[in-house]
Amino acid sequence: MIRSLFSGVSGLKTHQQRMDVIGNNISNVNTIGYKSSTVTFKDIYYQTIKSATAATSVTGGTNPAQIGYGTSLGNITPNMTRSGFQSSSKYFDVAIAGEGFFQVMDAKGNVLYTRAGSLQPDPNGNLIDMNGNKVLGVSGEYTGTEASTNPIVLVVPSVDDNNPSASKEINGATVTLSGSIPTDNGNITVKFNNGSYPFATFTGGILEINFDMTRQYETEADFQNAVTDALNAGGIELPDDMQLNISFANVPNAQEAAAVAAENSFTFAAADGTNPAKKLTFTADNTGNFANNYQIAFRYIDGADATSASWDKNILTININKDTTIDEIQDAIDAAAGSNENRNITVSGDELPTDETEMKAAFANNPKIRLQDGKDSFYTEVSNLLGTFNMEDGRTAKTQTYTDLESITVGNDGTIVGYHSVHGYIELGRIDIATFENPAGLLAMGNSYFSESPASGTAKTTIPGQNGSGELVSGSLEMSNVDLSEEFSNMIITQRGFQANSRVITTSDTILEELINLKR
Repeated sequence: MIRSLFSGVSGLKTHQQRMDVIGNNISNVNTIGYKSSTVTFKDIYYQTIKSATAATSVTGGTNPAQIGYGTSLGNITPNMTRSGFQSSSKYFDVAIAGEGFFQVMDAKGNVLYTRAGSLQPDPNGNLIDMNGNKVLGVSGEYTGTEASTNPIVLVVPSVDDNNPSASKEINGATVTLSGSIPTDNGNITVKFNNGSYPFATFTGGILEINFDMTRQYETEADFQNAVTDALNAGGIELPDDMQLNISFANVPNAQEAAAVAAENSFTFAAADGTNPAKKLTFTADNTGNFANNYQIAFRYIDGADATSASWDKNILTININKDTTIDEIQDAIDAAAGSNENRNITVSGDELPTDETEMKAAFANNPKIRLQDGKDSFYTEVSNLLGTFNMEDGRTAKTQTYTDLESITVGNDGTIVGYHSVHGYIELGRIDIATFENPAGLLAMGNSYFSESPASGTAKTTIPGQNGSGELVSGSLEMSNVDLSEEFSNMIITQRGFQANSRVITTSDTILEELINLKR
């Protein structure tokens, strides 16, 4: 048998192997994190027909005469050059901008390495890759923690019981509205309105409480009772039978917090100055700031049959005559007030002069006085400024998961931070990566994985961005580094090589056929 036949067969075999690699590269052109491979050939053993000789003084040396036996596969080497990134809307899609590999652990505890960073948490909070294997790094607080190869578990602390509440600074005091039991259903809006009668409504998570805010409330208990009466009148059942409590802080002392009635006095003396001065004191029966706006005017009407009084807006005019007494003035004030309790005013003081001249002199020019120094009680002033309370933070103790987080971010250094409505920002863990002295020496395992080999060296675990490793880019995935133009060129070259080797075989077969035909 002639040697060329075996050389052609070896050529067919190696070119077929190269074509297999090219086909695998092209099929993975869209595989994230995929690294293409290149094939090199090497020649195999030779038969020496004539040995080499050294030169002599009279003759030159001769080169060896050798016949080769074809080719064999040299190396299939992964191309570890980095490719571009494709954008993703998922914060757990991460790419490595530089050297390094993600570390994952399979179900048997084997540690594998990958550039495919399509990650996500499972229902138990384990950070896993697209094949369901656990991603390795640090769980929980990572500050000051060295790079690790432990499975990452995203743990969110539980929340404690808390009653729903809302506070507001009103009139120098802190007014707090709170529920009596922990419940997230108690996070409602409470509106306070002024109304003639106590009543309350509760629809769409909005509780409206109506009560007389102008009434003089002397204590915190008075105020609480007014709110309770309004709830009872409306037949309101709050979430989970929650009671609504009102408390005050920074309250002034009892004397400063009490209401004060508005009053003022009108002083008059005898016309000739012989009798001592006298005065009439007018006091509002109901305490409150409203009486500070009241004015009392006196009008002497000579020959009037009776004492009378009338209101014009906020002015009370009292018509008197020479025979008017304090009792008659009080009767006239009461008649003018009618059913309006806010206009009830009490008059007291010295008896009026009985001398007509003195009366005329005392009330000449229609004198006026204004009631003053009246004020509402502290609690009444607060009630007028209550407005709206948005109760919040009500909750019952329960286990939290990463799904209860409002947001999650993955930093360039692999740190995972979540924001929780109760706990605020939480350190959830850190994705650590591994580097190798010779990454091209890694053993491809399929599913975008590599494993350590004697050629790659031992994995060195590090924090992303440190010790020459790349940083992480969240919201991105590393694309395949397959170059289609190069693969198509290699495919043409490989096809031609395969075709040429097949011609060697057919030609060798023709020669053998001629040799066999010699016996004829």
